Amino acid sequence: MPKKPLDFKKKEEKRRKDEDLFKVVDSAIDTATYNGLMLVSKKLNLEEIFGSISSGKEAKIYPAKDFKGKFYALKVFYVSTAQSKKALIKYTKGDYRFEGAKVGSTRSLVELWTKKEFRNLRDMFDAGVRVPEPYIFFRNILVMDFIGENGVRAPLLKELPDDEINEDVYMDILEQITKMIKKARLVHGDLSEYNILVKDKKPYIIDVSQALPIEHDKSLELLKNDVENINRFFANKGIEVQGTDSFLSNLLGDLDVHNCGGSEDTGSKQDNPETGRDDQL
Repeated sequence: MPKKPLDFKKKEEKRRKDEDLFKVVDSAIDTATYNGLMLVSKKLNLEEIFGSISSGKEAKIYPAKDFKGKFYALKVFYVSTAQSKKALIKYTKGDYRFEGAKVGSTRSLVELWTKKEFRNLRDMFDAGVRVPEPYIFFRNILVMDFIGENGVRAPLLKELPDDEINEDVYMDILEQITKMIKKARLVHGDLSEYNILVKDKKPYIIDVSQALPIEHDKSLELLKNDVENINRFFANKGIEVQGTDSFLSNLLGDLDVHNCGGSEDTGSKQDNPETGRDDQL
């Protein structure tokens, strides 16, 4: 029997290696996304990508581990959902950071949405807000720090036992909101017990793709809703909470919500695994 050509052997070895790396393929992973994951895996030197641990209305989360044992969270946005289109329009219209962004296809809309979450995470992280550190994004894939242990995510605030829900956690969340507003100048816009992870008694804010600058016309309305959601949750757990209006008055008292930082925009950058260049948003 004749030997297989060398290039065929190499392709077969690569196919097997890719299959070993990515154990589970599901409806969120089309061909383009799969190829993107391979590029991201190569960039980060990933050993394995595990099955989805979270499935939301716009994305799935996959834990991944590199050869040094470090875990990452890979957020893969769906590329063909009406929900993404609606959210993108709602939460980017009036956002000066994305003025002039050119979008046409559904995929390009989702890719902009991915960039938006990366940008929001980067701005919050740099401002000292406790969020997962973002590393890179590529097409509809966002890579950030994994909040948990050995591929098991930390519990959501909603999932904490009552004896771990206390005033310290409540006050810490208010501190994160304060940093978001005063330092990152961003409003989460969808904050609740469902998008706060708690690890080692410390809350981590997640799911920030819809976050908007404080200068946005809808920002104060969204901020009030965020605070009311947090107050409602803790009040129902028997924790004495601050009045929403009082908290917002103190928070916004000396804040200039009309200054969007002028025309200069330093931006956040992505490390593009395909080109190796830093591409500014």
